[in-house]
Amino acid sequence: MKTVIISLIIAILSGMGVGGGGLLVIYLTLFEGTEQMIAQGTNLAFFIIAAVASTLFSAKKKKIKWKLTLIMSAAGVAAAFWGVKLAGETDPTFLQKLFGGMLVLSGSASLISGIAKISKKS
Repeated sequence: MKTVIISLIIAILSGMGVGGGGLLVIYLTLFEGTEQMIAQGTNLAFFIIAAVASTLFSAKKKKIKWKLTLIMSAAGVAAAFWGVKLAGETDPTFLQKLFGGMLVLSGSASLISGIAKISKKS
């Protein structure tokens, strides 16, 4: 039940643009003891559900460029297969460090961008 509640909170944060995927992986690996690859797979399933809902909403409002979407989707599927193969051949500890580094860089970039926007308003 605790995991369901935390997943709901992460989903709400994700809907608000807070990077819920990263939060879910962190929660699963640090607090639930889930292996990195399983946590990332769970995160992917979480993202797919959110993406389908978002796509349906955007399609209803006619805000999707379908030709571009199909091209990008095909490229994404090809990259995903390559990424799964590469991840399967990579040490899980290295993947954890790489993922953590990506989160630090992404968070730092968002923080710097936010500070710059606040500074411009002042």
